[in-house]
This record gives sequence, structure tokens and C-alpha cells, in this order.
Amino acid sequence: MKKALLTFAVIIASHTFTNAQFLIKPVSFSPTGLSNQGNVAGYEAQAGPYTIWKPDSAITISIGGLAPGQGIGGQARFSDDGNFLCGTSHGNQFAEMSRYDVSTGQWTTLGSLGFMIDSTLSGGFGISGDGNTIVGLSWADTTGGYAYAHGVAWNPAEGIMDLGSLHDSIQRSTRANAVSYDGSIVVGWQDYNGPWKSAVWKKNPAGGYYPNEYLLIDTTGSATDEYNQLGECSCISVDGIWIGGYGDYANNGQPWIWSRPTGVVNLGTLPNAGQGFVSGINTDGTMAVGWFDGQLWGDPQIPFIWTSASGIQNLNDYIHNVLGLSTGPVIVNAAGCLSSNGQYIAGYGIDTMSFFYATYRVNAIPSGVSELSILNEMKIYPNPVTSQLTVRFASDEFHQIKITDLAGKEIRSAEFTGKQITIERETLNAGIYFLQATDHQQHIVNAKVIVQ
Repeated sequence: MKKALLTFAVIIASHTFTNAQFLIKPVSFSPTGLSNQGNVAGYEAQAGPYTIWKPDSAITISIGGLAPGQGIGGQARFSDDGNFLCGTSHGNQFAEMSRYDVSTGQWTTLGSLGFMIDSTLSGGFGISGDGNTIVGLSWADTTGGYAYAHGVAWNPAEGIMDLGSLHDSIQRSTRANAVSYDGSIVVGWQDYNGPWKSAVWKKNPAGGYYPNEYLLIDTTGSATDEYNQLGECSCISVDGIWIGGYGDYANNGQPWIWSRPTGVVNLGTLPNAGQGFVSGINTDGTMAVGWFDGQLWGDPQIPFIWTSASGIQNLNDYIHNVLGLSTGPVIVNAAGCLSSNGQYIAGYGIDTMSFFYATYRVNAIPSGVSELSILNEMKIYPNPVTSQLTVRFASDEFHQIKITDLAGKEIRSAEFTGKQITIERETLNAGIYFLQATDHQQHIVNAKVIVQ
């Protein structure tokens, strides 16, 4: 049977990123969402309105809605194509989870569970890549002088869906933060005894979602042990395989990513860093961004970027040393958003000349490289690997390859001149690996390999 070539949307990194850009919006602006086209959503003041910033054309558009603050919750986040956003807007004079249609410029309210606190019924926090599923929070009960909330999801076919809580009997809240491209997996947090812990809801083919589950550090350990439960889930890859989240006492405060085959992957820490938070993860789980709190109260946040090939590093160092860019007077403090294709990062920093906040967007992949050329750079097959792995390049020149495990330990390496190399399955144990290839111009290509 003929073997099919499987191509990967891999990340190219080099020291000649002449087309990469570090663009600044010199106004206090809180970025919350980033499209695959590089547009940034956020807000300039508590309670809004929301704003879309288009860095490439220096255009800012006010789109209305109700941003976080003054008792209102929610985040403006883009669908992958940039045609829709989630968020919160007025519905019958009350704040309600909503979807914004860029083409019409209109917000549509999506419903609630019927309870209200401070003129708020519900709030939108996440949107699927296809734009058809919105997730967030709605008040579940306000009786007895106590209010608690449930995570909710909405789609056009089923309307508002109550995601529930594992601890309803003692009125413990949940919230949905993010959702996979097709709406099949929702992630967020479950409250019990503080701090918030991981929550994952899976779509029920019969309608709605199954009850949420915790992500466990030790899958054979107790699901009720708070030291075995990962912290809040903050993001998810488009295919739903990789989930990212907040570090807490259970894993020594390290930001983390998780998949079912790998379990938890702690991303590490940086000097003088406190608790870490993953704010974004790319399509295949090979890149994550976020920030660390400072060790002391009042310390500035520390931004990070993690890649499967290079591990964790300060985002300022990555911008300066890897992308070869200057940030001018701006010191980046947080990486708040990552587009799902891994091309753009957005966040905020401090302008050391004016001492005001400044919003930035940076091209993590050079804008002059098209997705097609990236895909054509390297082909690996078959994947998953059953008997042997073939790595093939378009050019007949010098190449280096290196295979590492999830912990970053080198398993195999080779240097050769030619278009193709074959690696026997027997030299690799079953599991997930990262393959890094380098050409004579020191361009680096990374891909994930599964060995069965």
C-alpha cells in the first residue's frame, strides 16, 4: 500500500528574521484576544467598550460591548478566522454572554441560567476556532444570601448549556475559559477549597456536555487530592489534544501543558519568578506563552515563551536574541495572547521613557514566510511511527536532525547531505518525541513525532 506523506504546520526559527515586527500601541490597552491574522482585541477602560487593534495598519476600532470591571466579567477573544469574537454585552439592559459578528458590527446576546448579580446574568470568556461555540460563566443561584456560578456553553443548535459543578451540593462554582476548534472539549476551573483547580468538559453526542473532570498529576493517584489536581485550565489547542494552565502548590507553581499521551509537562521557571500562567498554546503544543508573577508583592510580571525545542526563556530575550528585534524603550511584562497558528504574540509592557503601559504585538514567525513554504520545508512519514520514520526535505543539501523526548533529553542525532534519512523504529521506545532539523543556513524546523 502506498504511504501518504503527512505534512506538519511546523515552526521555523532563525537568526535572520528580517520581516519580523515588534509593533506598539502606546496607550494603556489590555489585550485579551489575538486572531491568526494578527488583529488584537482588548479594552482601554474598565467596563469597556471592547476595541480591535489592527497593528499592521495602525487602525483601532471600538466595537462596543462590556469589558471586565465594575462587576462585569468576560474576555474578547477571536475565532481563528477573525470573523467572530466572544465577550459580554448589554442584553435587556443587563450584562450577558455574547458573540460579536465582525461583518455586521453587531453583538448578539446568548442567554443565561436566569440568575443575576450586580446587573450581570452571564459573561463570555472563550470562543471556538470555528466561531460556533461560546463558553463562559452564568450565575447558577443567588438564594440564601450566597451566589455561585456555573460554566456554560452555547452553540446555535443547542442554545445555552449548563456545564454544572462537581460540588453543587455545597454550591461551588465553575467557569469555562476556552474551547477547542469544533467545540468538542471545554476547559476552565472548578472551585472547591481554593485555589481554582482544572476542569475539562467533553461533548456528549446526545446533547450538552458530560460532567467535568480534573486533570491529575499522577493519573493513578487520587482525584480528590488537591495536591494531585492541576491548577486552572486557561487554554486549549485547536484539536483539543493539548491543554495549558496555571501553576499552583500542586506542581510548585510551574506553568504547564497537558495531553492524554504525555500527562503533565511542567514548563519550568525563570530567575526571580513566582507562580506561572500559560495564556496561549499553538496548534500542535510545540509553543506556549504566558507570564510569571514576581516573587514579591509589587514585582513586575515576567513574560515567557516555551518551545519544545528550546524550553522556557524570558520573552524579552527571545525577541532580542532569537528574532533579532529591538523593543525600543519598552520592557515586555506579560505575554497575554498567542494566535493558534503560533505566528503572533501580544501583551503589554512598560515604556521606560514615559513610564506608561504600552501594548505590543510581535511576529514570532517572519511575516515573509508563507504557511505553504513552511509546510513544504519538511515532510515526515508515517506518523504515528510503526516500523520506521522517514524525514524528507525539498533541498539536497546539508542537514542535521535531533530527536528529544518530552523532558528535552537527546535520543538520536545525525548529520547528512541529501534529501532524506530513515530511522528504524527499534531505536525508539513508544511515546511522543520532538524532532528538530537544521539546514546549512541554520534555519530550524520542529515537529512532533508519535512512536507506537
